[in-house]
Amino acid sequence: MNSIELIAFMLTSLIVLLLMRVPLHVVLAVVIVVSMLLYGGLETLWSVFSEVLSDGTTWGLVASVFAVSWLVSLYTMSGVVYRLGENLSKLFRSSLLSMTMVPGLIGLLPVPGGALMSAPIVDSLGSRMGLSRGRRLFVNVWYRHVIVYVYPLSSVVILASAVTSVNLWLLVLSQVPIAVFMFLVGLPLAGLKPERIVGGISWGLLARDFAPIALAIVFALILAPLDVLLGAERVSVAVGVLLSIAAFIFIHKVKAAHVVRSLGDRRIYEIAVISVEIMAFRAFFLSIDLGPIVGVLKSAGVDGPLLAMVLPIFFSTISGHPTAGIAIAAPIVESALGVSSNTAFLIYASAFIGYIASPLHLCYIYTAQYYNTSIIEGYKYMVPATIASLIAAFIVFGGLSYP
Repeated sequence: MNSIELIAFMLTSLIVLLLMRVPLHVVLAVVIVVSMLLYGGLETLWSVFSEVLSDGTTWGLVASVFAVSWLVSLYTMSGVVYRLGENLSKLFRSSLLSMTMVPGLIGLLPVPGGALMSAPIVDSLGSRMGLSRGRRLFVNVWYRHVIVYVYPLSSVVILASAVTSVNLWLLVLSQVPIAVFMFLVGLPLAGLKPERIVGGISWGLLARDFAPIALAIVFALILAPLDVLLGAERVSVAVGVLLSIAAFIFIHKVKAAHVVRSLGDRRIYEIAVISVEIMAFRAFFLSIDLGPIVGVLKSAGVDGPLLAMVLPIFFSTISGHPTAGIAIAAPIVESALGVSSNTAFLIYASAFIGYIASPLHLCYIYTAQYYNTSIIEGYKYMVPATIASLIAAFIVFGGLSYP
C-alpha cells in the first residue's frame, strides 16, 4: 500500500468510526495498528511503538496531561469550577469576553492538555448560556488558539521564523489582522453575543479559585530547565501542575476521600492513553514516504500560492501538529516558489489554522473527550471558521505575493 492509499484509508476509517460513535481511544488504536500492519507489517508496528515508548517526550506528555486532567477533575468534583466561572464572567462584565478570553489566557500554558483547564469553565458558562456541547467544544478550542497564533513565545512561531528565515516580530505582526478576523468570525458561529453581566465580584474567592491555575503556569515556566536536564519535554509542566494540585488541596481543604475519588475519573486515563496513541501516529506519519503526495498535488495544478497553502494544511491536518506542516512543507514550497516574506506568512498561517481543525489535534480531542461528545459535533462550527480564516490568509498573503 503506497502513502496515498494509506492516508486515504486512515482518514476514511477515522471518519467512519467516529460517526459510528466508537470511543475515541478505541478508534485511534484500531486505525493506527491496522495502518501500520498494512503499510509495513509487524516490523513497522514494533519499530514505531518501540520508538514512542522509549522516548522521554512521550512520557513527559502523558505525565503532564495526566496531571492537568487530575487538576480539572478536582475543580469539577469540588464544584469550584462553577464558582470560578461565575466570578470570571463578572470580572469581564460580559459573557462574550469570558468565553473568549479565558481559553486564550489559559492557553498560554505550554502543554496540549492546557485546553482541559479552560474546558470546565467554558462548560459552566456555556451551559448557562444555552450553548450546545458542540459549540462549547468549538469555543474552547478556537479561542484558545487565537491568542497563541500571535504569541511571540510560542514554539510554533519560533520554529516558523527559523525555518523560513523571517524575522520573528515581523512574522507575528503580519498575522495580527488574521487573528482579529479569526476572533470575529468565530462569534456568530459560536452563538456568542455581548451580553452585559452585572453583580459584585467576590475578589477573595476569585483569587483563591484561580490561584492553582495561575500557579501551574508559573511553576511550569520556572521549572522549564528540568526539560533540558532530563531530556524530556513537558516534565516541567507535569511537576508544576502536581504542585498546583497540592496547593488546590490545601487552599480548599479537600478531604482525602475526595482526592481519591477524583483519581477514579476514567477520563484521566482515557486521555493518557490517547496521548500515547497520538505520539505513535505522529512517529508513523514521519516514517511514511510523502513524495507521491506532493507529485499528485503538482500534477493536479496545485502550484504557486495555492501550493504554499495546501501543503502546510495537509501535513498539519494529518499529523495533528503545525510543526509538521511548517517543517515538511516549507522546504518543498520554497524550492518550488522561491523565498519571500509573504510566502512564509502564508505557510505559517495555513499550517497553524489547518491544524486547529485536525481530528488528531490534541486540544480538540481532549476537549471533546471531557465534554463526552464526538469531535464531529464541533465540526459544524470549526469547519466554516477554519475555511473562512484560510481564505482570508490566502487573500492577504497569496494576493500580496503573487499580484
